[in-house]
Amino acid sequence: MLSNFLISAIKRHFDETRLLIDQLTDHDPNLLSEPVLSGRSLGEIVLHMVRSIEFYSRGVATNHWEPLTYNTATYRSAHDIKTLYEDVITKSKNHLETISPSVLDELLEDFNRPATKGEILLELLEHSVQHRGQMLVYLRLLGIEPVKIPYIV
Repeated sequence: MLSNFLISAIKRHFDETRLLIDQLTDHDPNLLSEPVLSGRSLGEIVLHMVRSIEFYSRGVATNHWEPLTYNTATYRSAHDIKTLYEDVITKSKNHLETISPSVLDELLEDFNRPATKGEILLELLEHSVQHRGQMLVYLRLLGIEPVKIPYIV
């Protein structure tokens, strides 16, 4: 039951995050702007979050733990970032569908500390929520009113 709850929460998070990513436009120079001195641009934050989703979901499902590169030189436009997001989310949802509850108890010791695959999926969600919050702040700093995410309460 908890495994289904976790995977459903992650999928819902993907759909909610899409609402913010859909706000990015190719006519908006803010995509590459750094609203915080010496910080990442909005585009870099989104790309980092997207590639992390892919890293975690693919790793838990296939034991393939290779971080993928991202940069705003390759993904220069909102269209490029949205296309990558859709591709990654489709792959990630497919990976999540292959994960059985027993897999979530598997312990991995190759990271900063030992963790189960279930903990890694929880970290996928926590990490992504952190950067979604950062996106909300950046959008506001750049003068863009973010869409409201339909939370339960």
